[in-house]
Amino acid sequence: MTFRRGDVVRSAAGHDKGLLFLVVKEEGDFLWLADGKSRKLEAPKKKRRKHVVSAGFWTHPVAGRMKDGEPVLDSEIRRALAAFRNRFSETEEV
Repeated sequence: MTFRRGDVVRSAAGHDKGLLFLVVKEEGDFLWLADGKSRKLEAPKKKRRKHVVSAGFWTHPVAGRMKDGEPVLDSEIRRALAAFRNRFSETEEV
C-alpha cells in the first residue's frame, strides 16, 4: 500500500498495535511515524510498511501542511489525531 507524508495510519503489529500515527517520512520499505506524545517529530518511530494499515481517508489542516512540507508542532499532531479519533468514534456509535 502506498503511504504519503501526512497520512493517518494505524499500527497493526508491535507494542504500539492499534495506535494512530501520522506519517512523517517514507524511506524505501520503512515509514517514520509520529503521534506527538510518545513519538515526537524529533524522534519518530521507524516502522515497516507491512506493519501499518491506513486508518481511512481524512483531511485536516495539519495533515495538509505536512503534505506541503510546512513545519508542524507535536501539539498540533496530538490535536489532529484526537480530532480523528473523535470524528470516527462518533460515526461508529450511530
